[in-house]
Amino acid sequence: MVSFRTTVALGFLAAALMTGCGPEFYTKQADRDVYTIVAEKNMKAIGEAPEFTINPPTLPALPQQKGEEGQAVREIPSETGASLEIKVPPLGIIPALPEMLQIPPQMPEEKAIALPSPVPEPSANALRLTTAGALRLAVQASRDYQAQKEAVYEVALTLTYQRYLFTPHPTWTGKANLSNLDGGNADTRLRTWDATSTMGVSQQLANGAVIAGNLGIAALKFINREVGDTVGSALNFNVTQPLWRGAGEAVVQENLIQAERNALYAVRSFARYEQTFSVDIASQYLRVLQNRDIVLNNWRNYQSLVINRERADWLAKAERLPEFQVDQARQDELRAYNNWIVTRQTYVNSLDSFKITLGIPVITEVVLDPGELGRLSAAGLQHSDAALEDATATGLQKRFDLMNVRDGVADADRKIVVAENGLAGDVDLVASIGYLSLNDNPQSARLAFNRGNYIIGMTINMPVDRLQERNALRVTQINRQVAGRQLDLTTSNVILQVREALRQLEQARESYEIQKRSVALAERRVESTQLLLQAGRAEQRDVLDAQQALVDAQNALTNAVVDHSVAGLQFQRDTGTLVVDEEGQIHGWVLTHSGR
Repeated sequence: MVSFRTTVALGFLAAALMTGCGPEFYTKQADRDVYTIVAEKNMKAIGEAPEFTINPPTLPALPQQKGEEGQAVREIPSETGASLEIKVPPLGIIPALPEMLQIPPQMPEEKAIALPSPVPEPSANALRLTTAGALRLAVQASRDYQAQKEAVYEVALTLTYQRYLFTPHPTWTGKANLSNLDGGNADTRLRTWDATSTMGVSQQLANGAVIAGNLGIAALKFINREVGDTVGSALNFNVTQPLWRGAGEAVVQENLIQAERNALYAVRSFARYEQTFSVDIASQYLRVLQNRDIVLNNWRNYQSLVINRERADWLAKAERLPEFQVDQARQDELRAYNNWIVTRQTYVNSLDSFKITLGIPVITEVVLDPGELGRLSAAGLQHSDAALEDATATGLQKRFDLMNVRDGVADADRKIVVAENGLAGDVDLVASIGYLSLNDNPQSARLAFNRGNYIIGMTINMPVDRLQERNALRVTQINRQVAGRQLDLTTSNVILQVREALRQLEQARESYEIQKRSVALAERRVESTQLLLQAGRAEQRDVLDAQQALVDAQNALTNAVVDHSVAGLQFQRDTGTLVVDEEGQIHGWVLTHSGR
């Protein structure tokens, strides 16, 4: 027997259980389910399950840009190892061209030149980043990287709901009321407590059948002592089984199947994004260093032209050089000064832009490791022995984006089958069974299982009007054609990207070898023209042209080193062979493989 107090207690217990699950509980539950799905799909996509979380990482305190006024004195090492003491204004500020460079006929030698450092010098507490460190920081701080992870999370979260639809769904409801009613005459009032509680469960099976059961208990207690209490219960089971439209696992589970595949696609897309992201970060890092190297080359060129102009002044005083050639030297000196200023600002701007790419504030004081370019040069060129046909075959096999497009064709085929099923009629088998409590004992909730109510039958809705379903079928057929064309296009693009990447790698290698020889020739040309000028067998223009050729060759060599390294990374990316871990490190690359 279920008493009135028992019924009320069950209702309050259900309410307590429901209120005990707050937002934090559900958030952790969602994270647990999603991370399990992502790990599962990663194992299927890449054969391992790297750590995945969308919780924003705690970044260390970042040094902020100094903004002191006035000038500081810093020592800038020269090529000979000596130190050149110069006055440095605040970072990013370049003074106006000194008066001594305003083309006066005679330049006062005793006047000092107040110039900034060749490249901006950060403070001792600046954030110093190697390529490996920049990749780690970008993975932690990049806004776009975080957004991509959240996109994967949302797709996996959608899958949790589709899986939920094929699991048992429990329900528990109840209510309790206090009533004070008119009993039929002026002196009689009926005062009652009544409570009801219903517990149920339903589940959809893979073949489309829906099974539901519920147990309801109702209790009525009269506060008037002369009236007795009543308790009743009911147990019901219902089954609905589609026999035509909506029948079969392929049709019933289509949304679940697509959600499972979408989660796999999202994981693949993120893996592809990681490859592209790491290459972009590494490339931008090297380009910033390239800009820095160009600044230093232009600075050294400017210093050389200052010395050359001073030499021309002395030769002119000795009447061994015409005055117009002195003016040529001075004009090239001015041009070199301007080039240095422009490239210095370009370097500063590229560094600031790189900070935004990393996801850190622009005012953060950052310095990149200039030794990274030296390490690339010391490591030499990484030759690729892959034949064009083999590289193309590898790209067609390993590219994650192509895998997704290829699987999208199978999705389109499957949706046609589902749409064709939608043209069928509705023929459902319906069955139910119910049991009520004993009628002869109003204070007992015991069910009379020997007196059940049974119903079995069919509901039929013939397909006499299927315009909407017809249109849906035609759309799926068109989408299949679109998917086929998209597969052809993506396949062609992959082949094109691999071929271009391999050609770019070969071109960069040839360019590197050419620029190395060019630098050697330019250095020898500068030395020889200077000697010839002193011997009166060359003109000032020959020296200036040689000096310009040297700085151009030096900049071109730096560009070739960076181009070749970037081309190698892009080749691996485009063939799908680039391996990136959860810290953004590129396996096998000279600047990241050691985990510096």
